[in-house]
Amino acid sequence: MPIEEGGFYDRDPRDFELKVAIIYPGPYRVAVSSLGHQILYFLVNSMDGVMAERFVSDLNGSVESGRSLDEFDIALATLHFEGQYPELLRMIEGLKKPVFVGGPAVSFNPLPISPLVSAVGLGDFEALIGEILKFRDEGVSALIPKFFVYELKNRAKFNRILHLSPLRDQIRVLEDGVTLNKFLLEISRGCGWGCRFCGMGWHWRPRLDAPMNEVREAIEYASDLGFREIFIIGSDAASSKAIKDTLWEIAEIGLKASTPSIRADQVDVELLDLIRSTGGRMITIAPETGSDRLKGIINKRIDNDEIIRTAEEARDMGMKHIKLYFMIGLPFERESDVVESAKLASKVNSILRAKVTLSVFVPKAGTPFELSPLIREPDFRRRLSIFRREYRGEMNVSHYGRAYVQALLSLGGFEVSEILKRGYKRPFNRWTYGSIARDLGVDPDRIVHGEREAPWWDYIDNISKDFIRREYERAKSGWPLLPCDEFCSKCMIECPMR
Repeated sequence: MPIEEGGFYDRDPRDFELKVAIIYPGPYRVAVSSLGHQILYFLVNSMDGVMAERFVSDLNGSVESGRSLDEFDIALATLHFEGQYPELLRMIEGLKKPVFVGGPAVSFNPLPISPLVSAVGLGDFEALIGEILKFRDEGVSALIPKFFVYELKNRAKFNRILHLSPLRDQIRVLEDGVTLNKFLLEISRGCGWGCRFCGMGWHWRPRLDAPMNEVREAIEYASDLGFREIFIIGSDAASSKAIKDTLWEIAEIGLKASTPSIRADQVDVELLDLIRSTGGRMITIAPETGSDRLKGIINKRIDNDEIIRTAEEARDMGMKHIKLYFMIGLPFERESDVVESAKLASKVNSILRAKVTLSVFVPKAGTPFELSPLIREPDFRRRLSIFRREYRGEMNVSHYGRAYVQALLSLGGFEVSEILKRGYKRPFNRWTYGSIARDLGVDPDRIVHGEREAPWWDYIDNISKDFIRREYERAKSGWPLLPCDEFCSKCMIECPMR
């Protein structure tokens, strides 16, 4: 294992009142690149009388000391996507201590995992940590209403922080004196555009920007710590007016930068030049579709001409590649829409070498498309063939079977927990989870493809179900939803940001 710096080591647990295990359900190399995992680690360790150590799937015992999980008083885990559920259950198998989970996956729908853990927090973990630390003295009542507790079947609220500060202290991983990981710089959180398919964009709206003076301090801190590259984080980073200043500061201090997916209508020559000046030779754009009709339905209205212009300008600025993300199976999609997507990919590829990722659309709870079916596999295969006939460039295609299981875990209710309980040691595939479901008398196709229910609404308090239902009807006609920066649509009954 490489050596690391920046954590908390060589401590005597007897010196602390509370010992907390921070679990990342994945391998070490992935965990150190997880901002949520590091935020939680440093946040908990900053509290008086509390000691936290990290646990990952490929190490026995904690990263810091090798202590076993059962030597800690409570465990916290962040779950970013449903595929991490089985790994978490493997890691906590037999544990008799309280386990609290949070993160995007469980914030969308806390029901499937809730019977298997102590409580599920909704929203930003920074806004939940106070209740967790009170739990030991005050019991489960301290968790309400920020957490959903299966035994209580309570209504829970989605929680957001009101001030975003970039994480300064971070773990640095070294091998032969070379830093292997990147400094994680969060300049914004959330998104206000209202793309109807996006769980992150729908639950974390509007966008919250970090103050530029704190971003600047974090960049200087990264340099002082010995990092050589900064990864800029923000699901709507390009709409933040700070992104250009951020890149300029990184260039001035002599570090490299990596940027997330950027909306093409937010890209100009100045931004591309700043990306290039920080070592960038590739940009990432997510058109989702090349069909104007479908763009209106999903509320991601970026003209193909903007995407082509961005590719041309990137080529002229010396970029080597462009990554494009498309989806198949979006609600109300036609085969002609897939042709338009492939034609757009081909056009971009003729300008600048494209690397296309083609994903299966998986509906997410709490979005306007939460009742939409997952595309059936024969339809997916046929549309994939259509895309491949039109586009002959480099392409990565997501696995349909895993998308099926993801949909099952995303959209089910409490009955899915028993499927997880029986399946977490077995392969994460459609056949395994489907057969377990049928053995239990659960029809997985009804949840994934059928007229499913939406049981999570019985337990979520401050997000407007009526608004989301109206947005689904508006989507059918392609009516636009204005971004939060222009108009407050009252998507939440109690918006914490207003």
